[in-house]
Amino acid sequence: MLAYVLIPALSVISTGRFSRRVLRRVSHWRWFLAADVTYAFEGASLHLETGSEEHWKRRWKQVELLDVRDLYMMLFGRSRTVLAEIELPSNFEIVRDRVMVGMHWGPAISLLKWLAVSGLGPAFPFRPPEPELLRSRPFYYLFCRLAETYLTRTLSERAVPVGGASKVLQRMLSEPGSICVLMDAPPMAGRRALSRSILGSNAWFNTGFPALLADKRKEFVLYAMNLTSDGSLRKKLEIAGPYSADSAEELLDRFSGFLDRHLSMDSPQWRIWRAEHQFWREVAPGLEGDPE
Repeated sequence: MLAYVLIPALSVISTGRFSRRVLRRVSHWRWFLAADVTYAFEGASLHLETGSEEHWKRRWKQVELLDVRDLYMMLFGRSRTVLAEIELPSNFEIVRDRVMVGMHWGPAISLLKWLAVSGLGPAFPFRPPEPELLRSRPFYYLFCRLAETYLTRTLSERAVPVGGASKVLQRMLSEPGSICVLMDAPPMAGRRALSRSILGSNAWFNTGFPALLADKRKEFVLYAMNLTSDGSLRKKLEIAGPYSADSAEELLDRFSGFLDRHLSMDSPQWRIWRAEHQFWREVAPGLEGDPE
């Protein structure tokens, strides 16, 4: 409740600088979000050298807290404060009318608001929170429902639920606007997937959207919204590209290298360590003998 209700609610009535100072202080409390951060740290430890456990956990909590704080502030009329904290690259205009390929990385929830107020017509496929989450993590479920509200308010009809999203996105590829997709979601059973080496282990990726993107010959950029390393709890948008790909395999080659580099350099910023066992597998999901 403290992380997903009380602290972000306090941020809504505070200055941006003061709220970030509170988040920094809270991230040093070892007991705070202890179960979640320990789960994430143990998942990361299976795949790489994490360095200082205390520093890793503190940075993970800062990313989590800042994303929740940004969501509350944007929902309650403080978008200008949140967007002013993003350091933009000089080449940010290259995202216009291109596909932005990203990952579950950093305090990135403000990106769609920035794209919207910049007139770039963002679209985003999203997965509504599963009802089972309400029983196991009720306050995180609340955050996910608020995030869904934020998406529909910010993007209107360009917020696309994943069920049947491929047809909608196929139409949107021919329209003006910047489409954001997260390519590192664990693949679903029964769907075609391709493996790539990430951190020296076999990881699997959905191929539906990469194949569609390659078929349409649509240019794309890779992006990451990074938590800065100076302790200010500000954000820095990183963009690479534009690129094009003739096949899903070629696109995933480029994206997997991007993901691998970021995980190697700053693994606490990856938001889905909880799902690492679904991402790294010996065989494709849904095949006989696939570990559950």
